Amino acid sequence: MKHEYQAHFAFALQDSTTRAYTLDWLIGKSTEPPDQRKEMDLVEDDYARLEILAQALVTGHKEQARMGSRKSPSGLYYWAEYRGKDFLTDRINFINKIFTSSLPNLTLFPPGSWAIQIHFTLRKPYLSKDDTDFYIIDNPVKKEWVFKVPYVAPSQWKGALRAAMARRLAEEAETLDVDTWIERRLQLARLFGNEKGVGLDDERFEVYLDQQKPEAAQQYRQRLKGEYTPTGFLAGRLHFYPTFFDRIGLEVINPHDRKTGAGKNPIYFECVPAGTKGVFTLLYVPLVGVDEDTAKADLKAVAEGIKAMLTEYGFGSKTSSGHGVTDDEVEQGIVLVNFADIPESLEDEISAPPDHEPPEEAFLKYMDESGHVKPEFKGSGEGGLMSNSEYKQRGEALGGGSLAEFKRFRSWYVQHGANWRVSRATQTSVDSGSPARPQRTFRTLSEFVKIAYVLIREGGENA
Repeated sequence: MKHEYQAHFAFALQDSTTRAYTLDWLIGKSTEPPDQRKEMDLVEDDYARLEILAQALVTGHKEQARMGSRKSPSGLYYWAEYRGKDFLTDRINFINKIFTSSLPNLTLFPPGSWAIQIHFTLRKPYLSKDDTDFYIIDNPVKKEWVFKVPYVAPSQWKGALRAAMARRLAEEAETLDVDTWIERRLQLARLFGNEKGVGLDDERFEVYLDQQKPEAAQQYRQRLKGEYTPTGFLAGRLHFYPTFFDRIGLEVINPHDRKTGAGKNPIYFECVPAGTKGVFTLLYVPLVGVDEDTAKADLKAVAEGIKAMLTEYGFGSKTSSGHGVTDDEVEQGIVLVNFADIPESLEDEISAPPDHEPPEEAFLKYMDESGHVKPEFKGSGEGGLMSNSEYKQRGEALGGGSLAEFKRFRSWYVQHGANWRVSRATQTSVDSGSPARPQRTFRTLSEFVKIAYVLIREGGENA
């Protein structure tokens, strides 16, 4: 065996007919590789097959390996539409067995800590740039390095939220006095760490926020050095979790010639398509002493920033074109706080799960402990569940009941599944030892911002 992976599976060196048959096998369109390339059976991993597919770039099958045609879809497009979701779902289920994205028990963290989890749905596709060197298209979506599933890395979330909050601050520059501006900018440093390009002994002030209010630049650095960091280096209090997605799609941009009005060189972008669900999780930990008023003020600012990032500015690439945004309504949202004093108006509502119709006992076998449908029962039917025909083929073999029972479950899940998941999340937090009293669920980002305002209403001057 050759020691170099692509050299051993030299798809590009085969004759045209063999390449065509091998291509169909690589994307799952056929179940067996051609007789001339039986060693391809050694490649069992779907992503490894896509890596071999990249060799089509130097053959006459390049377009077939990317999109195919309208009448006969093929290549990466076919894989994403018909095989990718099963592959990605299996990988994410495996990741969830190793890592947890659930909210932590805040009683183990310093007072003033808080955490947020938002189950969102993409309104527009999410684009990003992967760092792979060899792929069938030039713009693959960013994937987790080991498991090869599309994701938003913690550093990406940090950059997107910081950019949204800095942009919002810049938009308000003319309406804010110098002292308020400095306080808001120091808050960004407290949350995210020191700004790139900002030195404590700068003589020229050229970074973005300096230019918005030049008269405050020197005073900002003096306070940053005196109150937070004598060295200029500061770790932020926000800690982000990764977000994994279970779908991949393709976007095509086809620039048109001004003279002919025709496009000849389409540009392909791998994306996470609109309608895909994801989970945003954030933890705030004041490792250095902090009063609760400051922690509550930070929660209010972050709540406004998250809403702006998700619904207005977007995250990922090409956000100026509207990509990477979500709706104000979310599938499920939880804010968990470790505060000593909670306003009574909020305390009355805390940890009260939304009204919902509980599932029949027979329905529980179709869901996991969090209230989400088990991957094996997902499909192309209503609510992302199996259709009747899909269930007839394999539903009972996977441990389900009769078709009539599954139809009742599907109808219940579409109407009450979201509230049931919120209820389960609340109960899970209580069972894990997290204090039930300072937890609040929400169904829109606007409601989340209102919760943050209630929490700081009596938070003192820092609020």
